[in-house]
Amino acid sequence: YGIVGKASAVSEGYSYSKALKAHGKNWSFEELNAYLLKPQAHIKGTKMSFAGLRKNKDRALLILYLNSQSDSPLPKP
Repeated sequence: YGIVGKASAVSEGYSYSKALKAHGKNWSFEELNAYLLKPQAHIKGTKMSFAGLRKNKDRALLILYLNSQSDSPLPKP
């Protein structure tokens, strides 16, 4: 909830990897797209064990859904 546009590694109650804490970027459409393609390649050292979503359409739909679940959705790119 409220992920798109939010800074990475800032939600309380979760033990983030050092790599994600050091990433220091906001979850923009572009940033989420790169991360969801291949998390381990995008942020080396992340503890995310998800293999990624290969299809552009799958990533786009997921990101649009995540954006829709915000109190203040970002304008679509």
